[in-house]
Amino acid sequence: MGLTDVIVIAVVAVLLALAVRSVVRGKAGECSSCGSRGSCSAHETGAPCPAARDMLRNVEKSLGPRPPEG
Repeated sequence: MGLTDVIVIAVVAVLLALAVRSVVRGKAGECSSCGSRGSCSAHETGAPCPAARDMLRNVEKSLGPRPPEG
């Protein structure tokens, strides 16, 4: 095994350890990567997520009208 292999394995091991640490500390929740998590109360109240609703609305608008079913 060469030096490059050892470096790559070490980097992967460190990144894996950081990911596990983040999950164990509880930072990886449903809203962990949301930009609105600081001002949003949807998670605490059980209300629909406004960020997800906006994202879906934008995608549906981009896709255009749906073809008729049947």
